[in-house]
Amino acid sequence: MKKWLKSSHLITEHFLKVNNITDINNFENYFYEQIFVKNITCKFFGITAVTPNIDHAITISEIIKKFYPESVIILGGPHATHEYREIINIKSIDIIVLGEGEITLKEIIEGQNLAQIKGIVFKNKKNLEIIKTAKRERIKDLDILPIPAYDLLKVEKYKAPKYSNNNIPSMSIVTSRGCNGNCTFCSKIFKHPYLMSAERVLYEIEFLYFKYGIKQIIFYDDNFTIDKNRVKKICESLINKKIKIKWTCFARVDAVNKEILSLMKKAGCEHIMYGVENFNKKVIELINKNIKTEDIFNAVSMTKEVGIKCRVSLMIGNPGESKKTIWENIKMINKLNPDYLQILIFHPLPGAPIYNYYKKNHLITAKSWEEYNFTKPIFLHETLSQKQIKKYYILMYLFFYLHPKFLIKQIINLFKKQERNNIIWGLKAFISFILKNFILIIKNK
Repeated sequence: MKKWLKSSHLITEHFLKVNNITDINNFENYFYEQIFVKNITCKFFGITAVTPNIDHAITISEIIKKFYPESVIILGGPHATHEYREIINIKSIDIIVLGEGEITLKEIIEGQNLAQIKGIVFKNKKNLEIIKTAKRERIKDLDILPIPAYDLLKVEKYKAPKYSNNNIPSMSIVTSRGCNGNCTFCSKIFKHPYLMSAERVLYEIEFLYFKYGIKQIIFYDDNFTIDKNRVKKICESLINKKIKIKWTCFARVDAVNKEILSLMKKAGCEHIMYGVENFNKKVIELINKNIKTEDIFNAVSMTKEVGIKCRVSLMIGNPGESKKTIWENIKMINKLNPDYLQILIFHPLPGAPIYNYYKKNHLITAKSWEEYNFTKPIFLHETLSQKQIKKYYILMYLFFYLHPKFLIKQIINLFKKQERNNIIWGLKAFISFILKNFILIIKNK
């Protein structure tokens, strides 16, 4: 499978970043100089995108078609899967892959009859008829998938995320697909989760560790701790084999316990992100988060107690939200006292159960997909104006990061060499965030 992967060029947002392409407008020059001028023969180009960068993906496809008009451009990812009816009509897009793409892409590149390939939408070149093929079965055994072709990447340019204390070689891994949650705001493609085995996960970690010197792994699974036995096997192997890596993950607050957290810490886990979204019982029910307040406090308390840093994510502007619930959340998050707070503005994403309601009732105000970046209101709320949502979005950050408990903790950490760079970066990011948002408020945006 690695062999056919090398016959295509997979272009992603991260690809642009590691190649120092800071603006999508610079991509044409890069593509011309690094691909076209070098006479690289390309029949297939694969592009993946999520909702906020789908417009960039389309721009990239148009640039590619300019230089390679006979090429086949294949688009995949969650947005394309949910909005294929709109996207397949774009002239520069030839095929859309729905859902998982590994086997589907392999069959396309091998030249199989498109009408016989499951899980795609394509345009018949003869009459421009749009054809959607039969649904493809999910890959239940993820162990059959080879590790990515890391030799095609500039691995040395991948660094640990800014919130990490270590500026060390870093790589991200996804070891499962699907989530056992049923949140109404989530645009997940897969409902039932399938997981790679502990052995398969360890194989990839060891490959990155020994061949490329990777010292940190970011697990981007929706819920890394969904199978505690698997986590236990991974952690015990890392400890027994003395693989000295740092790693971070995402988890649900109802999917951890003291035993597994302690083991994760011993195995190198330094940071966990919990999606809490809200503390109000009514709001939690409306978004179908299915967690309890005690779950939140227990998970954060245990995480901090074992020595793992804890980041909590809240959403503002949820269905059922009000000024009262927002102030309630401000008080609760300061009482919870996690190490970091991330706030997102509620968005009805394509594919989410709640999206069709907002669209049908003309409640979405966004003019482009690029606005779906979780930092500005893009919908009409039942009780809060968009200005109020934006104001409280900023206030929640201010009340947390300027709270005496947080400030005292940072002052103490300044005396710890390994924490200093992280605090300085956080201060700069915070000041930049405040200045940027106050300017937008003044401009009434």
